[in-house]
Amino acid sequence: MSDINNNVLDGKNPLSHIKEIQKCFIETEERIIDAIKRGSIVDSKIKKSEQFLQHHIGSKQTLVVLFVDLVDSTLMMKDFSVDMLTTIIQIFNQEMSIAISYFNGHVLKYVGDAVIAFFPIGVDTNNDSYDNAINCAFYMINVLNKVINPILKQNNYRQLHVRIGIDISEHSIIQYNLEEKSYTDIIGYGISMACKLTKLVNPDQIATSHLIYININPSLRKKFTELEISPRIWKYIDGKMQKGIWKSFDII
Repeated sequence: MSDINNNVLDGKNPLSHIKEIQKCFIETEERIIDAIKRGSIVDSKIKKSEQFLQHHIGSKQTLVVLFVDLVDSTLMMKDFSVDMLTTIIQIFNQEMSIAISYFNGHVLKYVGDAVIAFFPIGVDTNNDSYDNAINCAFYMINVLNKVINPILKQNNYRQLHVRIGIDISEHSIIQYNLEEKSYTDIIGYGISMACKLTKLVNPDQIATSHLIYININPSLRKKFTELEISPRIWKYIDGKMQKGIWKSFDII
């Protein structure tokens, strides 16, 4: 396991000490080795999300949305057996979900080779959700490169890389039918934009909207640079949205 670079975690961060991050990395290493050897995958963290959504059905909530997309998953489908691909996707979903839980986020759903999470904004969060989402994204990239990928390489698996988009808006929480355990979801501008933002950056980079950027801790802003992008490519600017898309510097 590579040495930890705490430089990627800053601001109001639940994993505020090197020892805590070290412990998380060791636990990740143990889970990945177990998953490869025995196909053992822990439960996902989606139940917490379902409880939140069920409690707020029919309401509107301001949510920071994080979209983490696995790069080159189509090549994996071509190169690997179904069993090997299944193991990789399960490991990816598991570890991204656990990372989200570390930073007080909720796993909304798994969409093929992507995981969607949300961080509620409200009186109980003190606006920590902005920093939590950004720190979660940095942690995801860090744990992939420093813990997960070295183990995958040792076992002849393709290494994993991600693109991450983060945005915020008001979302409606809906239920698709009236059954007690029916599927719940969120609808809003933020979840759509978070997905689109991933297309603007290179692997292992994070893209955020301007509203996210101006609300995060100044120490975190130093890790981003404004993305120069043609209006012909990025058309999602209107009177309600502040101009500017920001991308993270490469993580070393």
